[in-house]
Amino acid sequence: MKVLQLGKFYDPVVGGMESVLREICETLHEHVDLRAVVANTRFRTELEQRRFPITRVASLGQLCSLSMAPTFPLWARKFEADLIHVHLPNPLAELSALLAPRDVPIVAHFHSDVVRQRRLLKVYQPFLEAFYRRANRIIVPTPRHIEISPFVAKHREKCCVVPFSIPIAKFELDAWGRERAQQLRDGMSSVLFVGRLVSYKGLEYLIRAFARISTKIKARLAIVGSGPQENALKELAQKAGIAGRVEFAGEVPERELVARYHAADVVVLPSVTNAEMFGIVQLEAMACRKPVISTKLPTGVPWVNRHGKTGLVVPPGDEEALAESIRHLLADPARRAEMGEAGRARVERHFTSAHMAASLLEIYEELISEPSWGNAPAKRPRSETLIVKPGERLRESRVEPVRAVPE
Repeated sequence: MKVLQLGKFYDPVVGGMESVLREICETLHEHVDLRAVVANTRFRTELEQRRFPITRVASLGQLCSLSMAPTFPLWARKFEADLIHVHLPNPLAELSALLAPRDVPIVAHFHSDVVRQRRLLKVYQPFLEAFYRRANRIIVPTPRHIEISPFVAKHREKCCVVPFSIPIAKFELDAWGRERAQQLRDGMSSVLFVGRLVSYKGLEYLIRAFARISTKIKARLAIVGSGPQENALKELAQKAGIAGRVEFAGEVPERELVARYHAADVVVLPSVTNAEMFGIVQLEAMACRKPVISTKLPTGVPWVNRHGKTGLVVPPGDEEALAESIRHLLADPARRAEMGEAGRARVERHFTSAHMAASLLEIYEELISEPSWGNAPAKRPRSETLIVKPGERLRESRVEPVRAVPE
């Protein structure tokens, strides 16, 4: 089976979509004849051979987060795929799929809607709706993604819920990691944030919340990541009088990141807008047996982090609730340990690369074996599922990964 993966960028470019695409490619390449086509970060097309071929298409840069790679559809056509897997939003990838022969099934992998570029959405909307009509399956990472997207909700009969995943073995400590984690603890409690320093992550609320925590509680806030808000956040920490208690670590190597997760007492994801659709860092923290404090967004974020079980969920932008949650967990080691173990068990049960690969392969095989395309509904899978009639909402009480299929 020849499978073409179409994404925005690929590792070492950092981002949520890039992390998911990398995990899918590195897991599936042993099972299918796989190729990835993405935009390059410079105006040169590069053919890279890893354990599978990657084509990085020459780009003139970005406009409204859209890569200006005019030859992207041409490079996508060079691989005669049996199935095309598109990660969106990504107009170039969607256009490439629309230009494919009608007998080639299309899998649309929904990561998020266009949130910030509302004017662009007015132009993009008819094109996006045409793509969803053409797609044979729509993969979403949580049931909430179906409800929150006005575009996906129209096609719920095509939807399959396949949660994002992580390579859980990468988050185990080796000898170096154990020593490094011990150095980082240094007798103090540690609150950790991991992610890009951008507005929707809500870091200003985390810094203000941390300023509300008494200095009698010997704790530091470690911020791992970089982004356009870095200088403003450093100034905010200075004005709040906690610059000495906040570490801006910048980007760190993978094994350093794992050590920092293990050294932390609590991991916080304080995002404030629907641009945060899932929060893979929650899975990474849970894999390291750390409780998570996240926000009650209408997205998949609180679906991943179960309030009172794997962590705590607070209203977005509520500094006092965030500060109180941090104080509560720092003061209760037994509760942290209990939540950490529950988080680890949840990842092992639902969010591993093996689970995601098995689900995707099942979808691929169904589509390849179908005699015709068009608007064929999702078949009932062999694994346990939840039956959902068109128009019904998926029940939040079910924690197992589910796939939406018609009765």
